[in-house]
Amino acid sequence: MFMEKISIFVPNSYLAESKDSKIRTYKVGLLGRYAALYRANNIVIYNDNSDGGSRDDALYMKTILEYMDTPQYLRKQVFPITPELKNVGILPPLRTPHHPLTVDAEVGQYRQGLTLKRVRKGTVVDIGLERTALCKEKLSVNKVHSFRIVKLGKEILVEPDEPDSVYWGYKTITSDSNLYDSITMMEPDLVIGTSKYAPNINSILNEVQDSIKQASHVAILFGGPYSGINSLINERKLDFEINTLPCQGTETVRTEEALISTLSILNILNQD
Repeated sequence: MFMEKISIFVPNSYLAESKDSKIRTYKVGLLGRYAALYRANNIVIYNDNSDGGSRDDALYMKTILEYMDTPQYLRKQVFPITPELKNVGILPPLRTPHHPLTVDAEVGQYRQGLTLKRVRKGTVVDIGLERTALCKEKLSVNKVHSFRIVKLGKEILVEPDEPDSVYWGYKTITSDSNLYDSITMMEPDLVIGTSKYAPNINSILNEVQDSIKQASHVAILFGGPYSGINSLINERKLDFEINTLPCQGTETVRTEEALISTLSILNILNQD
């Protein structure tokens, strides 16, 4: 078994040191891009109870991350114009399989769609084509779902479905709870913490590799500008605590830097 699900945990104080709106947007954009690059399934924003963290910042991060994960052809309909989204033009594109760049379609193709209205036959859905599609199931309106195209022609028919073999984006989860309770909520079977005070990843490389290859759901924990995970999770013993940036050349390592370095190493360890 290889890790099939990855949940990354970042604190709501992630943006505490960034006041400029463009920089805040860009920093969140890095989280979304790196998460998608390494196929993370969940981004969990936990409450680290620091003076710099707030629920407003958590919701700000969630809005931008969800905007990034939504296909371009649905964004204007799903997201109203808000101050949080005024700088989204600087966000890096995800370019994931659920963000197709063309309007070409074929039977069997998966696309995300927005449910527009219920009709006698089912639910009208916008899947980013020149014409709307019909799902024969009665679905809630104004919700984004994944669909598979089952018929093309005079009428486009779709069914709710999601592919198993390709990466289909991440979910963003905000938690008002501390790190310990947020981990418990997600129910991972392997928990890996990151810290500059932890052992060099090389010293426990084989143990970490064996464990992630046996795990189905791996949680990877990151601290923020004011609190490392050692001060946040003393109630629970980690399965591993690792340092993926040994001999760092800077005094501090930013959360997004720790994230990409850690995910890149674990991605290699997860291969045959």
